Amino acid sequence: MTEPRQRHTGIIEYWRAVELFSPQKVPAVSVRDRVHSVTADGPLPWEEGHPLRSVPLNPGYAWQHVVYGGAYRLRAVRDTLLAVFGESEEDHDGRMDGESALFALTVTDEGRLVLDSPVLSTCAWATGRALNPGPGRKGWLDGFDDEAADWLARAADLGGVPVGESLVGEGLENGNLADGNLEDENLADGPDSDADPGADGDADADAKMGSHRLTAKDLLGFVHDLTAAWGLEQTLAPGEVRVRSTAVRVRQTAEADQQDFLNSFIAADLGLVAGALRTNAPGTALASYLTPSQDVNTAWRVDLRRQPQAALDAVAPFSTPEGRWPTEPAHPLALSQQFAVNSLWSQLGTSSGLFAVNGPPGTGKTTMLRDCFSAVIVDRARRLAQLRLPSQAFADHKPYTWKSGDYTRTVTPLRAEFTGFEMVVASANNGAVENISTEIPARTALGAPWREEADYFAEQATRLLKGTPAWGAVAARLGNKKNRMEFINRLWHGKYKITDLGAPPPPAGKAPRRRDAWIDSEQGLSQLFREWMSTPQSGVWRQAKERFQASLGEVERLRADRAAAADALARLPELRSGVAQARQAIREAAEQEDRCRQALPAAVGALVRVQAQLEQAEKARDRHFERRPGFLVSLCTLGRAGRDWHRRDQELAARVEEAQGACVSAQTACDEAHEAVARTAAEHRARRQAREIANTELAAQQNVVDRAREAWGPHVPEQAWLSEDTTRELAAPWGDEEISRARSEVLLAALGLHEAFLRCTARTMYANLMAAMDAVAGAVPKTVAQEALRAAWQSLFLLVPVVSTTFASLDRVFGRLGQESLGWLFIDEAGQATGQMAVGGMWRAARTVVVGDPLQLEPVVVLPWTAQRTLGREFGVDEQWAPSRTSVQQLADRTNRYGTWLPAELPDGQQEVWVGSPLRVHRRCDDPMFTVSNAIAYDNLMVYGTPERGDYRYRPRSCWVHVSASEADGHWIAEEGRALRAVVEKLRDEGVDLAEDVYVISPFRAVVDGAQRACRGLLPEGRVGTIHTTQGKEADVVIVVLGSDPRRPGARSWAAARPNLLNVAVSRAKRRLFVIGDRDAWRDQRFFATLADALPAHTWQG
Repeated sequence: MTEPRQRHTGIIEYWRAVELFSPQKVPAVSVRDRVHSVTADGPLPWEEGHPLRSVPLNPGYAWQHVVYGGAYRLRAVRDTLLAVFGESEEDHDGRMDGESALFALTVTDEGRLVLDSPVLSTCAWATGRALNPGPGRKGWLDGFDDEAADWLARAADLGGVPVGESLVGEGLENGNLADGNLEDENLADGPDSDADPGADGDADADAKMGSHRLTAKDLLGFVHDLTAAWGLEQTLAPGEVRVRSTAVRVRQTAEADQQDFLNSFIAADLGLVAGALRTNAPGTALASYLTPSQDVNTAWRVDLRRQPQAALDAVAPFSTPEGRWPTEPAHPLALSQQFAVNSLWSQLGTSSGLFAVNGPPGTGKTTMLRDCFSAVIVDRARRLAQLRLPSQAFADHKPYTWKSGDYTRTVTPLRAEFTGFEMVVASANNGAVENISTEIPARTALGAPWREEADYFAEQATRLLKGTPAWGAVAARLGNKKNRMEFINRLWHGKYKITDLGAPPPPAGKAPRRRDAWIDSEQGLSQLFREWMSTPQSGVWRQAKERFQASLGEVERLRADRAAAADALARLPELRSGVAQARQAIREAAEQEDRCRQALPAAVGALVRVQAQLEQAEKARDRHFERRPGFLVSLCTLGRAGRDWHRRDQELAARVEEAQGACVSAQTACDEAHEAVARTAAEHRARRQAREIANTELAAQQNVVDRAREAWGPHVPEQAWLSEDTTRELAAPWGDEEISRARSEVLLAALGLHEAFLRCTARTMYANLMAAMDAVAGAVPKTVAQEALRAAWQSLFLLVPVVSTTFASLDRVFGRLGQESLGWLFIDEAGQATGQMAVGGMWRAARTVVVGDPLQLEPVVVLPWTAQRTLGREFGVDEQWAPSRTSVQQLADRTNRYGTWLPAELPDGQQEVWVGSPLRVHRRCDDPMFTVSNAIAYDNLMVYGTPERGDYRYRPRSCWVHVSASEADGHWIAEEGRALRAVVEKLRDEGVDLAEDVYVISPFRAVVDGAQRACRGLLPEGRVGTIHTTQGKEADVVIVVLGSDPRRPGARSWAAARPNLLNVAVSRAKRRLFVIGDRDAWRDQRFFATLADALPAHTWQG
């Protein structure tokens, strides 16, 4: 194994060990939810005399019971581990409340044990091992499976299971043996068959059950023995047995229910990935995610706050995808949103990898994601549009087949170029998953131009949303089995329930006996496909292609117009500089010409002078020549006269020669002066011409920009934007209404093309989708090849582009798919997810987009920090990978090239954190909530963009209700409760809808309990909770009841240790924020001083 792979595997195995200590909660006792506590002398729900026996059931139904044995408090686990590993920071996290159990198992209505159902708690076992032999012994966490096998054998004996039969439920290695059960579905393999596999009954039912009828003595005795064996009597003190009873079809009473929530949802998947990485390198996304911080390339980072031009460059017209979500054309994405879409599309559109987006509260994460989905859908449509015949999309490959009950499933795989577009949204937060999959298909998600007309299987999508008007089957919530069966029943079979919004009356004679029973509408997609198979689809493909190509052409034309304007805008600074340079050059040329002209007279004068001197010299010699002595004179003077004359002649000749030379020089200088004048004059003229050309080009390009501004107004960037944060971030460069509308039409045409493809390949796709429904239900035989299962899923994603799931259910949905078998993974609310939660999804996805905020609530981790550190040392993993030290968001943020720095106090001592591609425009909260959140958590990164909505219609203003009290019951202060009730009553009297518009929240569970009592009769229980329960939610009015025992200031210090908790609390409130608590005590805490300064104080008078 290579060194990087060894490091990657070590990290994942460490996380898997941590997950041993991550139990899931079991249901609380509730008569309404049919969860009963078992007593030694009372009847069990399957025994006569129990109240459940008198509850009537529909024909064909029977009770099935899940037994939770040895309930224990999660807080007790943490307290025990703190005692073993040493104290860490004080913890008041309300999410640590709740209970789990030592084991769970399923029994029939006769009380007989169902095979494959028992599950033992890894957390309880590991807690016992922490006590004995303790973490000091090597391999102290080894051996769970062997020990579990022994106890399961005892359970088999207790239940009368035949020797040799399997009793193993879900342990650390096995995740979903029972997940293939079908409930209320009709899966068939042909247009004339609606048979439900197994509908004729199960002849082998007895073979799936034990022979002994379990008693309370059996169950309580098993709890006692297991507790003693694991040494948990004094620590977890498990004892209670609970039974949850559910009505199921008679044929399913011997099928194991899902106890997979007793232990970690993801431990088995982590083991799978770790095993895979021992032989194969991870994909690009996971490899990047697992890069140690010291190896991350930080030199290439671009700080978008310091280099805003990078953001503007990235949203150029041809950098923006053709498709856009059909929201109001007048409401385009803000700059930071469009930057995120364009950048991740540029990076991941044609290659695998990882991209992170930082989304502070109210900055439009879902809005941004919708445009990402649009880009992917349109990209696949472009490829489909290249086909002459839609049937050419299928591979020249023998179809895959498998048996589903008595029926044969057939899957004809798509060609490779039409795959890789599968989009999965995953989150640790149920609410985030639900929001994505319910908001996107709803008609309210569309802008006015399309709200009434858009239709992509709208009728079936409305069924999927339980009657809420929908425009398209573009997204669906899968995840747990209930959701998946809802998907099959509603979308595929067109079933509905009488409780659905606007549900039509049931057909005559088919009135349901129960309000939650299914009603057949015969309007599901399966019926629609049958109609298509029997109806010629002539012209459908051609028309859909033409519509799509025409819409693309229109966008290309509009983009070209805007690109021309963008080019002109980009050239203006250079052109202006060119004009300025031309003017300077003219000035310089003029000065040079002037200097040359001024120098010319001197040169001419010099020439005249030397010419005169030459003339004089020549005349002097001529005269001298005339005075040349004759022979007689020379004779008389014995030659002296001749000699004197010759000497003089030589002197005069030299003067002539000298004058001639001077003339030549002067003539040359004069000629040069004339040439210099001519040359500089020409240069002057050339510079003037160049200026005219530059002016003309500048005017032309300025005209292009002016016309662009006239046409597209504020969507044309301004140079001043580089220094004006608010103006720049609120802008939507090149996102005017015309092109926004056209891009939305592209998406709708792309979906129309997908629908046309399904219509024209109805027979093949019907068969593929029948197989896909098996995959959704978890009913594909385990012998089926991964490639066949993958092909079925790819067909489903061609119908429904986006599906969502929690991390907890991801491996139950896609567990049998291999590395990079999905196209896209979008992780929402990633700041709430521990680092290990994303591993399985990232491993299965070619591309991962991580969206969240590390400055909201951190992930909850049962294992104390001291224990995480000890385990890390055992696996050779340093502290940066400890779950309580990081999150999915933080790990992904590190790898992003584009982002910014935010102040933070990190455990490793760093004072700032790098966040990827931040969304900056906040559109949720009024002030002072926005200003407080922005100041305490984001270094004023966010820009206020909340739309003008007038003053709130109710009078009370945001304020701090100061309650000074010295008496407290734990963290609950009764006087704060009285103040709370007074505030709520005032809001009620003002006409506020308390059930819809108000949340009451607190950092502490004890305060929540007290607040629920104080508001009894005023607020529904679901509107009062810990701050943690409102992550991702919002309300017009939020009331924060601080509480905290005056004698325990450590609780306040915990709440103020980081800005996250207060940030979430404040940013839930859209219009009003009321804080109730001791203002003097809290304002001394970090971040709360900012809150206290922002809110006027009103002292509670009682």
